[in-house]
This record gives sequence, structure tokens and C-alpha cells, in this order.
Amino acid sequence: MGKIFEALEQAQREQEKLKKPPVVVVPLHEESPPQDRELNAEQEEEMLLLHQNLEALLPNTSKAILFIGAQEGEGTSTLVRDFALVSAVRLKKSVLLLDADYRNPTQHRFFRLHPKHTWDEILRNKRTFKKALYRIGDTSLQVFPILPNSGSLPRTLYSAEKEGFWGELKQKYDLILIDSAPVAIAHDGVDLSRIVDGVVLVLEAEKTRGPAAKSVKDRIVNNGGKILGIVFNKRRYYIPEWMYKRL
Repeated sequence: MGKIFEALEQAQREQEKLKKPPVVVVPLHEESPPQDRELNAEQEEEMLLLHQNLEALLPNTSKAILFIGAQEGEGTSTLVRDFALVSAVRLKKSVLLLDADYRNPTQHRFFRLHPKHTWDEILRNKRTFKKALYRIGDTSLQVFPILPNSGSLPRTLYSAEKEGFWGELKQKYDLILIDSAPVAIAHDGVDLSRIVDGVVLVLEAEKTRGPAAKSVKDRIVNNGGKILGIVFNKRRYYIPEWMYKRL
């Protein structure tokens, strides 16, 4: 992915020269690059702008932020991944990217990881959770890739019982980013919205209608979630919270 991957590859080359223990890196897939897309300078700037907007809404604190789309194909997984990479590589933030889209997990494919654990396993055992995380190159980004076909998310994930789990993560990471399944195919994201600090709603421009977007927003708010903003993907407009009154 453009400059970010160049930085990651350079970090890996330097690591090999120093004969450090190997870490999981982001390789460029020679046969079919992930989605055949590069993160250009303009897109990097948009991710930096998104970070600035989120920082203004949630200042001076470690943040757990849920990224969720209304329906499939709106680019939520790509956007949260881009945001995680830019935050870690450009801003030097400690970032944890959690794949919670059990219906169609994609982060393991992009980073070419081989997940071995389910959400149930990592919630039961802290040691398992540490083993399930993959550090990406010589960066401060770590990824928890979900096992494909691992079943629905455990309900304890978004219960009061797991407040300690999320609290411990916030002590360790500047940003905890959750890639959720779309609202149209799973209710998990709506349930998760009440335990995170805020929600970024991802909509594909010219695809998701106003009433549908408002319905998703209302479901999240009624569940106790806090909408931080909407990203109109593929046009990348960032809309402040007061604009929701117009939906």
C-alpha cells in the first residue's frame, strides 16, 4: 500500500540486518496485491484528517472506536485498516485492530495472517489473547484476526462482565479499532456500540439512502452508542455530529 508498505518493508530489511527475532510483517502479495489498491498521499491525508476529527471529539484519552457499515460492500474493513496503518506508521500511535466481522473476516487475508483463536478463547484466557495478536512489521500496530466461520461473537464481549477487559486494553493502546459486521447482516455491531467510546458509521456514497442511514444511526443511539461521525466512502466526506439532524 504505497508509502506505508514501503516503510514497513524498509523496517523489515533493517530488522534483518540487525538479526532481531522475526515478527509478522505485511508482505506485498506478488500475485494479487490486496484489492490492487495503493494508499496515495491524498488518502493518507484523509486518514490524518479523520484522526484529527476523532481526537477533537475524544481528546486526551485512549479510545475504543467501532467502525460499522449499514450494509455489505461499503468498504468498512478497508477504511478501518487504512486508518489503523496511518495512525501507527505516521502518527506513531499504539494501535490495536480487532476483527469482529465474523461473517466475512478480511483482515487476516490482507495481512496474510493465520488466525488460530476465536473470540471465546481470548475472552476466557489473557495468555491466549496475547498469543492471538500479531504485530505488523516494526510498527506499533497489532492485529487480532478472527477465525473464518468461527460463529457469532460471544455475548459477554459487550456485557458489563467484560468492562475490565476493555479497560486493560485502553491502558495499553492509544487506539482500539473494531472492524464490525454490517448492521444489515448482524446485530453484533449495534450491541458493541454501547461499550466503546464512539462509532464511525461508514456509508457508500450514492448507495445508502437517507432513511436507511437514519435507521442505522437511531438503532446505535437507542442502544446507548455514541455516533462520532459518518464517512461517505469513495467520496470521503467527514460529517460532524450536528449534521445528523439533517438525515
